[in-house]
Amino acid sequence: MLPLHLFNKNHGIVSTVFQHSFNIKFPELLFHVGGISESLSATGITISDELVDRLLKDVDVGNRVLYKNEQLFIYTNSDIKTISLSDLTEVDLRIPQVTFDQTPLEQIISAFKIIDFAEDWGLSDKYSPQKVVNMIHQSQTDTERAKTLNFLYGRGRGLTPSGDDIIVGCLSILAAMGYPQLTQWQEVIHKRLELGGTTDVSESYIGAALDGYTSKKMVAFLKVIQVGAIEQIEPAILGIQDFGHTSGTDTLLGMYTAFTML
Repeated sequence: MLPLHLFNKNHGIVSTVFQHSFNIKFPELLFHVGGISESLSATGITISDELVDRLLKDVDVGNRVLYKNEQLFIYTNSDIKTISLSDLTEVDLRIPQVTFDQTPLEQIISAFKIIDFAEDWGLSDKYSPQKVVNMIHQSQTDTERAKTLNFLYGRGRGLTPSGDDIIVGCLSILAAMGYPQLTQWQEVIHKRLELGGTTDVSESYIGAALDGYTSKKMVAFLKVIQVGAIEQIEPAILGIQDFGHTSGTDTLLGMYTAFTML
């Protein structure tokens, strides 16, 4: 998505810094800089782990950032750090259109049994994964969909609250499979997004999914289904689970829900 949204002389600031990555907040865009060993997001770049580690020694929240002539200039307290985007390879993270011609739906749903959602998800014990699945299944009108989204949106702890990860996972699969009520879901999610109430990172991921973009791991999973590589489904699922503390599992619950809707 980045080439569509970045323009010369865009000014931003470093908004969050983590152990192995950081985010830059531009107008209308949250830009993630991570190491090559991490999963690539639709609104980010991956560079060498060594370069990320060197940058993180000086990069701090509040540092000003300038994007100009395909370069990022980060104004740290010690000096100006530069990342050249022209040296990077663009990766297509559009959500691919997938059918069940090669991989039966029943086999896909069965593969999700390797995940213990109740044990590993991010919402509290007051709720159950099955309750969320049922809630989404029963959302047949715009009013019901809005009520479900109000329950999920921003719910949970972390950089991407669990409810938002569920939304992203579900929406990505519905978009890939051409779900008949996809437009209705997209419209209600878009309206909820405009109301705010969650983190910048979650808003970025949900907005990307609405625009038809997703993460590299999600694209890899969908391509496994597309080509009918049944033996690779479970490894692809586990690859998604291995993201964040609970984000991967929460995303998978949304994906599982979507497949059962289909």
